[in-house]
Amino acid sequence: MSTDPDHREYLFFFAVFDSNTFLAYPLIPLPPGAPFVLKEATDGKGWGAYATRPIKKGEVIMVELPLLVINKFEDLNEDALREIFFHLTPLQKEMAGMARDNGGRFFTSFTAWLIQNSFNVDNKGLGFYLVQSRFNHSCQPNSAVPHTDLENDAFLKRTALMDIEVGEEITFCYQPGLVSKTRLERHDQLWFECRCECCMLDPAASQLSDMRRTFMKALDYLAFGALHNGKIDTSERPLICDPVLKKTAENKTLPITSQFVYNILHMAIAEHEKVAAVVVRNLSPNIHGLANCLKSERNVRIANHALKQDTWLKKLDVALLIFGEPDESDNMVNEEICNIRVARMAEYLKNATS
Repeated sequence: MSTDPDHREYLFFFAVFDSNTFLAYPLIPLPPGAPFVLKEATDGKGWGAYATRPIKKGEVIMVELPLLVINKFEDLNEDALREIFFHLTPLQKEMAGMARDNGGRFFTSFTAWLIQNSFNVDNKGLGFYLVQSRFNHSCQPNSAVPHTDLENDAFLKRTALMDIEVGEEITFCYQPGLVSKTRLERHDQLWFECRCECCMLDPAASQLSDMRRTFMKALDYLAFGALHNGKIDTSERPLICDPVLKKTAENKTLPITSQFVYNILHMAIAEHEKVAAVVVRNLSPNIHGLANCLKSERNVRIANHALKQDTWLKKLDVALLIFGEPDESDNMVNEEICNIRVARMAEYLKNATS
């Protein structure tokens, strides 16, 4: 075995803290007045964060600064991370050692340690957040953590997506794009096998859930005429099976009223799938924007009445009255949809090369 002191400390970090990870959870310092505790679940799913009082939708659950930030993804290699770790203070090393591995109890590298316990910072790097990384993943999350930036000291804020009851686990989706993916697709993108309520459904219910999430992806395609990367779907099994409808969406010639209904249907399915709170942040501006663009008197009246309903299913029931109806603003809106597709492509290429 190597006698190099750096190597010994490396082994100590992964061997000792691995064996004591779960004992360390109660020692993790929480913010004053935090509305949650870290504790072990009774169903064998390990440790997590559980509400100690009712938390209202939109309430800030906690704000945290990172223990460390890797400013560039290019620096994310084993040697660089090891060097950073060895320059931490003893207290920082102790705090870092309280992190845990989602796929098992043993970390095989500093890279895995950082990736599984960090968040994006302004899309330019990764920040290690000790407390924020203790919240478990769910494909039906009740909280969210948006990307942060370096200009405001990389504060990371967690907010409630819905009302959370006392004793309920506080979860979030590690990758927001997972909401429109099937169970197998989600697990392919995660570093571990998810055991959330949605992923533990019986086979029949899981199949229905997969169908709903695939349908959500197809509705998004109809709304923007392209995949999330801005490209046309050229696969052997396209999301939209009707070639005429697919081409109409891609050519940006769908009436505003159809786009309005497709977006509301998307929300209604998301509501049934218990991910509406995640999807609404992107779709709600689109839905209200489309409604505001309508000019024909009947279309305007029915669209406004639809948006006054208290559930997305009720909104859909009213909105269907104008499905496919032409509107004076159709050409103008479809030009804007073209711009959105171009922006999607640019964002995809930016992320792919960053």
